[in-house]
Amino acid sequence: MDIKIEINAKQNGKFIVDCLSSNKTFSVDVGKEISLLEGPNPLELFLSALGSCVAVYAEKYLIQHSVEFKKLKVEAVAGLSIDSPSRLVDIKLKVYTDALLDKDAKEVFLRFMKNCPIHNTVINTKEISVSIV
Repeated sequence: MDIKIEINAKQNGKFIVDCLSSNKTFSVDVGKEISLLEGPNPLELFLSALGSCVAVYAEKYLIQHSVEFKKLKVEAVAGLSIDSPSRLVDIKLKVYTDALLDKDAKEVFLRFMKNCPIHNTVINTKEISVSIV
């Protein structure tokens, strides 16, 4: 199954993202006036994708292993590089849960979460094709 997304520029750093495979639309914004922003910026979206993917896998693990929990939160934090190439650095994800897991279960839980597709993509993708058509 292919996942297809189109990003169309509106103007002034505003973009509309159409997720064609799920028929969802949202805004991306890189404007400087915070009160006029219509959506997150691309770096926030990247961290959101990574953190959300880990959260999905965390929930999946807990449910599949019948581990009770009421709280599940993932916090994603990163810095922006000061040197070239421009990129996010020092990415940290923290998973907060009230699930009762012993030391061994926590290690398995951590390995399971790190197996989410976004994390695997970041770790294993060496090159991304960009072309002008």
